[in-house]
Amino acid sequence: MLYVSKRFIDKASKTFGLGLVVRKPLIDILKKMNIPLKELSREEAKEALDRVAESTGVTISIGQVIKHLTLSLLLPTSLVIASVKKIFYRSGVETGDSIILDFLIEIPRAFRPSLYYDLWLIVPKTEVGEANTKRVIKTIAEKTGVPPLTDEEWEEARPIVEKLREQLRVRGVEENLWKIL
Repeated sequence: MLYVSKRFIDKASKTFGLGLVVRKPLIDILKKMNIPLKELSREEAKEALDRVAESTGVTISIGQVIKHLTLSLLLPTSLVIASVKKIFYRSGVETGDSIILDFLIEIPRAFRPSLYYDLWLIVPKTEVGEANTKRVIKTIAEKTGVPPLTDEEWEEARPIVEKLREQLRVRGVEENLWKIL
C-alpha cells in the first residue's frame, strides 16, 4: 500500500501531460507509459482480488487479507471512517504483473481545506510481477521529479493511517513505503 499526496498527483498529471481535469490519474499515467492493462470497475476489481486470493500461489493469510480489503475498501458507496474520513474507489487496473487499485482519501478539517491523498493498493501476482511493478512505480516517481509523500504530508495523513491500521493488516498501512522503495 502506498500513500500518494495530491501535490504529487498534480505534478505527475503535468509531467505526463494528462490535462487539467484528471479523473483516473494512475490509469492515465500507466497508459502514457504504454503499460498493457485492463481497466477494472469496482465489481471487476473485487473479482480480480478474489481470483488472486483463491489462486494456489497465495497463502491463506494473504488470501484472508485480500478478502478483508475487498470487504473494507470496495463497498458500493464511499467508506466513511469515524464519520469524517472518506475513502472512494477511484480506479483499478490489472496488468500481467499485478492488480493496482487507486482509492481517493478525503480528510476533512475544521476551518481549513480538506486534505486529499491517493492510496495505491498493489497486489503482485508473482515475485517477478512484484519486481516489475516496483520498477514501474519508481519510474513514475522519478519522472515526476518530486517526492510522492513528504514527511509533513505523512504526518497530516495520520488520522487515516490510524483508522486503516485498525482495519487492515497489509504492508504499507502504517509506514511510508516510499522511503524504502
